[in-house]
Amino acid sequence: MFKIQTNFDKLLDKATSNLKLEPDWPVILQICDHIRQGDVQPKIALAAIKKKMSHSNPHVIMFSLMVLESCVKNCGSLVHDEIGTKAYMEQLREAIKTTQHENVKNKLLELIQAWAYAFRNIPKYRAVQDTVNIMKAEGYKFPALKESDAMFSADTAPQWADGERCHRCRVQFGIMQRKHHCRACGQVFCSQCTTKSCTLPKFGIEKEVRVCEACYEKVSK
Repeated sequence: MFKIQTNFDKLLDKATSNLKLEPDWPVILQICDHIRQGDVQPKIALAAIKKKMSHSNPHVIMFSLMVLESCVKNCGSLVHDEIGTKAYMEQLREAIKTTQHENVKNKLLELIQAWAYAFRNIPKYRAVQDTVNIMKAEGYKFPALKESDAMFSADTAPQWADGERCHRCRVQFGIMQRKHHCRACGQVFCSQCTTKSCTLPKFGIEKEVRVCEACYEKVSK
């Protein structure tokens, strides 16, 4: 478990490096996978991301917010149950009040507003909507809401399936035949049956990722 946690920390360091010019989506998705597969507890993962949000470099903070956004979109209730609490919202509210960086403040406001919209019909996440209402009363100006940013509430990325054979061609996995997951359906395939790639906006995945033939045809349509 310690080795897995160390690997997670290394991935987070890589995803939030101030040397990067743009988000490292493959690494960010690996971070989401670690949480979804139960390798790292959501509370521990979010605490590590929160630590990055306290960094002195605004580029590191912005990349950490992108990681947080992707975790919320891709990890379902595992992460929703953590960020949808009054305690977590208070942390983000305090971060908005204290940050010296306008782009960081705007990104935080954007995230909280998108989550409030996504969870508007879920009572146990009421703290998110309450936070938006309080901050509006305090005079904070929220950016224009893009409903596409809140699609994850209805469409959460599927759990990874497991198996000893490809879900499509039934070839057996081994040293020479590696397993690959389709990020659209979660099933396990061989490399020959997952040669396609595409974006999956409904899961918050805006870069092309590996998908199976069937899912590629559905998305293409």
